[in-house]
Amino acid sequence: MGRSDRHSDNGSMSIESVSDARAGVTVTSPQAPTRRWPALAAAAYIGLFCLIAGTVVLWNVAHGTSWNDNGVVILAVCLRMLTVALALASVQAWGRRIPSWIVLAGLWGAAAVQLVYPVAETVVKGLILTGAMHPLDKGISNMSPEGWFNFGAMWTIWGVPGVLFLLAALSYRARTPVRARWILLGVIGGIALLGGLGILIG
Repeated sequence: MGRSDRHSDNGSMSIESVSDARAGVTVTSPQAPTRRWPALAAAAYIGLFCLIAGTVVLWNVAHGTSWNDNGVVILAVCLRMLTVALALASVQAWGRRIPSWIVLAGLWGAAAVQLVYPVAETVVKGLILTGAMHPLDKGISNMSPEGWFNFGAMWTIWGVPGVLFLLAALSYRARTPVRARWILLGVIGGIALLGGLGILIG
């Protein structure tokens, strides 16, 4: 029996299997399915968010608001559907047609975009609670019940899927070696996209 792994930076396949040359049968490695769950969980989690948000938009439009009034939500749904496609591409056969560096950079970018604010607020709140930092005149240091509710909502909407994308990116890199520069590009690109969206919305 022999193990075959094929991968490259330009989008070639990544295949993990155990082949029995005598029987002519290919059996998937028992470890492979366990590596799929972060990407599948991220796709399902964000897909549910998109379904809920899309339903709200349709409800609003049906009750008199314009599509322009819901533009921010529509943009968010479209971008998140793109991340769903990236997550699925990292574990589905059709994803092998996409260059591996694009998939890896996209996964890291999606993780960075969604983790920046939750992690930053967690750090700030931790520093304030320990007395290492004075409260800021910003919502990020709001310690009221409303502030903690918003903090929990942020982790629910952004933090949890961000962690799932981080795990999916690590899993994909372990299965499909890609140069580290694409990780850096994905993180920088994700943060830049977040900053651009903030300016656009603001």
